[in-house]
Amino acid sequence: MAMPAHIPTDEQRHIVEVLVAGGTPKTTIAKAMGIGMNTLRRHYKNELESGLELANAKVVRRLFRLIEQGSTPATIFWLKTRAGWKEGQTVEIEQKQDQQPYDFSKLSDQERADLRIKLETVVGRRH
Repeated sequence: MAMPAHIPTDEQRHIVEVLVAGGTPKTTIAKAMGIGMNTLRRHYKNELESGLELANAKVVRRLFRLIEQGSTPATIFWLKTRAGWKEGQTVEIEQKQDQQPYDFSKLSDQERADLRIKLETVVGRRH
């Protein structure tokens, strides 16, 4: 006896879209939906191909709404991830063209320890 034809509902399409967006493997999605891989590919082709993009579009739309409403965390997130803003202090050291790089390997253990202490007080300890 043949199984009844699979007719996807809007809710099932949404579930597949969300699972794809979350990175769930297709075999797991098929198993969760109680269908085979061929049925999944045949009936949910659009969701499988564009689930991640659709989810990203929804998230970006929500993020923009939050920014427009004055959300400081959303604005900071956007600036850091999309506009290249960074936190922290950048220290640039210039070396004159005719100057040779300093060879720190010639320092004694004590001299290295002293230098480390001096640098940490200037720049702050970072791990």
